[in-house]
Amino acid sequence: MTTAFPFTPSTFPTMSLGAPANLSHKNGPLRPNEQKHNEELQKLLQNPPASANFQSILHAIQSCSSHKDSIRRPAEDMLATWENVSGMISTGYLHGLVEILDATRTASNYGGNNDPTLVVDENSRLMAAILLKNGIPKVFSVSLPDMQPGNDDDVQFSDPNIQQLYRSHVQSLYQERDMIRTRLPQLLFTEPLDKIALHLQLALGNIALFEFPKTWPSLLQDLASVASSSSDSNPAVLRFVEGFRRAMSHSVVKTIPTFAPEQTIRIRAIRTLRLCLQSLRHRKLVVQKPSSSSSRGGIQLLDLRNLGSLIGKAVSERKEVQSRACTVFDTLAEGIVRHGQTAISGDVSSVFSGDSSSISNSGMNPNAIHSTWQAESILTVGYIKCMTELLPMMNIEDVQSDPRVLRVKKLTENLSQICQAVKLYPMTPPPPLQALVQNAQQPLHISPSLPEEFAIRMDKVYRASLTCCIASIRFQPQLFAGQIPHVLPSVVEPILTYEAQALQSMPVKRLIKMTGFIQVVLMCAEYDSMRARSVGSKNAVLAALMGRRVGDGGGDCDNSTNANDTKGQETKDDPEIAQAKETVTALLSQGTCERLVESLVGKFLRLHPNEVEEWDVDPEGRYETDLAEKAVMMAETPRHCADALMITLLKRETDRVAQAILDLTQRVYQLPQNDSNIVLSREACYRAIELAHMSMVGGGKRRLNFSEWWQAELHPILQTDLGVDSPVVMRAMQARAVQMIQVYATSLGGEEYGIAFHSIAKLMAAPDIVTSLCAARCINHLALLHVKGTEESAQLNLVRQHSVLALGNAFALANRVESEECLRVTLACVSGLVEANGIHLEPVLQAIAEQLPPLWERAKDSVPIHSCLLSVLTHLIMKMGYSTVEHPHIQTVLFPLLDYCTDISIVNRAETLLEDGLRLWLVTLVSSRVATMGQSLASMLPRLELILRSGLEPHLSLK
Repeated sequence: MTTAFPFTPSTFPTMSLGAPANLSHKNGPLRPNEQKHNEELQKLLQNPPASANFQSILHAIQSCSSHKDSIRRPAEDMLATWENVSGMISTGYLHGLVEILDATRTASNYGGNNDPTLVVDENSRLMAAILLKNGIPKVFSVSLPDMQPGNDDDVQFSDPNIQQLYRSHVQSLYQERDMIRTRLPQLLFTEPLDKIALHLQLALGNIALFEFPKTWPSLLQDLASVASSSSDSNPAVLRFVEGFRRAMSHSVVKTIPTFAPEQTIRIRAIRTLRLCLQSLRHRKLVVQKPSSSSSRGGIQLLDLRNLGSLIGKAVSERKEVQSRACTVFDTLAEGIVRHGQTAISGDVSSVFSGDSSSISNSGMNPNAIHSTWQAESILTVGYIKCMTELLPMMNIEDVQSDPRVLRVKKLTENLSQICQAVKLYPMTPPPPLQALVQNAQQPLHISPSLPEEFAIRMDKVYRASLTCCIASIRFQPQLFAGQIPHVLPSVVEPILTYEAQALQSMPVKRLIKMTGFIQVVLMCAEYDSMRARSVGSKNAVLAALMGRRVGDGGGDCDNSTNANDTKGQETKDDPEIAQAKETVTALLSQGTCERLVESLVGKFLRLHPNEVEEWDVDPEGRYETDLAEKAVMMAETPRHCADALMITLLKRETDRVAQAILDLTQRVYQLPQNDSNIVLSREACYRAIELAHMSMVGGGKRRLNFSEWWQAELHPILQTDLGVDSPVVMRAMQARAVQMIQVYATSLGGEEYGIAFHSIAKLMAAPDIVTSLCAARCINHLALLHVKGTEESAQLNLVRQHSVLALGNAFALANRVESEECLRVTLACVSGLVEANGIHLEPVLQAIAEQLPPLWERAKDSVPIHSCLLSVLTHLIMKMGYSTVEHPHIQTVLFPLLDYCTDISIVNRAETLLEDGLRLWLVTLVSSRVATMGQSLASMLPRLELILRSGLEPHLSLK
């Protein structure tokens, strides 16, 4: 099979997963930490905190919103105490939170007493939901002893009364957990407010981490049943629908529901199921060694003879959890097809058990039909996301005999069909939805418009499908191989054939998934015809921890040559694997690979009109968006998506891709340079060469003669004088040349290094702010590149010759910029220059010192700026000694900065600036003369005592 590629001419709130599952042994004497735990538990039993009931918890929640510290702080402390101890003793904390969440409905929905004290405001209920979600991991992560007759308690107390009290508390804890498992689903599916329901979903996801499958084996099946059933076929769904309607009618906050009750319940169920699967997928197993009487100095060592049994227990539990989780596979696979067909076609007749004409003729509310289609689209995405979490837990080790193989292959086929159906962007609404708008007798409440909404929802379906495909390739590449010839060309096609403007109009998340899919395919060993089956370096222990056999398909270990050979033969003989390899080979074939490189450079790496405009309107914003150091590590723009894909291509086909970039650059360079479009294309080619620097000059093979390139192109660009009225494209070209020097600095010869440093130091005073900031970052890099202990290199001497100029321009630039990030860049440059020069800057110490007080005034509460000032002063004092400390301008900054950074009474100060502040303090002490600075330093000793007595991390106390 030959695959032809188009060849035209040149996105839930963070969920706390809680503590990992505990596989500790119970035999043997108590370890020191167990003894300490028992002592703490006995103290709690004898002196328990105040009882947590409905009224006390509600009062504490409401007090937390007080502006008075005297009211708020005790309430916060009380809530924290209940949360921390409720896993060890029974406080009624979780029970009370559930009662608060159910209070309004209990009072008004079920004919109970209408006591106004049971009616709780929605803010308090929201806070209760958040506290419940946060408290569940701390409570449910604590293992409870088996209370069956004949079983001894895990914890033994010498006092029988304490022992009996402990058993009573344990019994209450069991009852509380049973209550949570019973009432939480009812609360979730009958909650009228989505923002409260969201935290209840997260709470159920947290419970799944600890309770599935041993204590709550039916959790996933129950959620899948609610998500896939109707009120006509499932009595539980009917009860939830009725409860939801009652809750809506009596809710204090009146809202217009987006969906019908049954649709809302199904959406919540599938989203909760995803959170539960997510918890189980990322569940950690902690293997603790059994108790032993042998120890060395109180440190107990792991007996390797028991390692096999410990790993076996961990693997057994992991496999049990994953096997039970996979029981919802068929339900999810069927739901993807059913809801996907409805969402993509726009025909909701199957939902109403009729055809579209009967729906239209019946006069059904078009808004109801529209909301039904919305719900089907959301459910489609939800089902696919659930499957994405489930696939890594399938653990199909033998594709020849595992009965699930055919079902997984059918799933991948359906995913491929969905990707094909929604691959266009933007998608136009199908005829049933268009007819809905045209035939509506009353206005539809649609915002945004139907075409825009359809495009947005189908884009979400496409992204979810591609993500699921990526999971399939990563964990079951052999089973997805048959879909590579269909999916890969459809993903690559837009990159090759669409205009740059069309690609830029796509959501960034879509481009991330598209380029991410191509990367995963290219790096998959099973689809690489030029690479033998990968033989991993992980040992048998790690393979066992992953639940895999030695030499299995994951390639994580290879202690069995026969097993690996057999597996390799299976993939070699698989016709679908062969087709996948041919498809990838076609992508990397002569012409297509080069065309892909050209598309990435010309459509993604190139500056676009809005970015060129931003260069003039908001230069500091342009720098921070695309050129700052932190921006390079973030895939938030189409350009960064192309960066990642280009790097992957370079890893896979280093020689050809590097040569393609160089050839493209040469072709662009030969074109007339008075055209702004040509200059932008050249700047994009330079960026590609910057990305490929390891391939160009690394790995023992030089594909680029940088010295020649420096003389012919880069140096003339740096020497060009550009003013504020110069074309933006020329200024962008100059900024890119500066960054090229930074990346390829090690390829510069001695004399070239000095010329480059001097040229870029001058550019820090360039009228263009972006160019100046790029120059500042480059100078910082060049200054420190050859600082190696006491060794004096030729390059370092060249740096020192031009450092006074660089320092002056850096301080001037600091006064020109406004944003925190840009000021940080300039101060980092100053710090680097001071470190590189040391004592050689003594003649200009006065000038440096005069610049520091204004910068201290600008710092305010900025942690990055204070950190830079700390670095500058540390290097100054360390290099030039007491003359720096005694300088009046230095003292204007030094002691207020030390006082600021070591004030641990300020929240988070110890985590941010204290360590750097202590380092500066130590350097100051070592470098000062007692006669002149003794009194000033002695006045700070009380602060040092406070730090030592505060119980901070040991390394801070040592400083």
